[in-house]
Amino acid sequence: MSSNAYDELAQYILPVIEAQMDDSKEMWPDVKGLFIFTVTKQKKPATVWYCLLQGKDIKPVITNQEEVAKAAVKGKVKTVRIQVEDSDALNLVTGGVTGIKAFMTGKVKVKGDLLLAQRLEEAVEKMGARELAIAFIKENKDMVNKAIKSKL
Repeated sequence: MSSNAYDELAQYILPVIEAQMDDSKEMWPDVKGLFIFTVTKQKKPATVWYCLLQGKDIKPVITNQEEVAKAAVKGKVKTVRIQVEDSDALNLVTGGVTGIKAFMTGKVKVKGDLLLAQRLEEAVEKMGARELAIAFIKENKDMVNKAIKSKL
């Protein structure tokens, strides 16, 4: 269940992330897990993204297609479901709030291994993904704002 604005955002950003992963194996974190991110809008799912990490030797898969993520699983991985309201998502992605603080204040809901979710945040920091996200948001303000302002 995703809105057209979020689909448009995914069609633009996911290939960019894919290209960065192809260019730099250093961006492959040494974390194993399937992270399912649900961004909600007024508590209703607006979009779902899947981030499959299987260690430093297997290329990460980041997609908005469940079938693609599940087909890429090699071996056993833990699943962590993370839910965040769209109004809080940008703050989380850009570092305005830490994952643990967002969790403790109820802005982020986590089902599954909380420590694994924390490891993901550490990996994101090491990869410099926060800076990349900020740059993307600055370059694509209209698209991001359109997604945030869209109705389900």
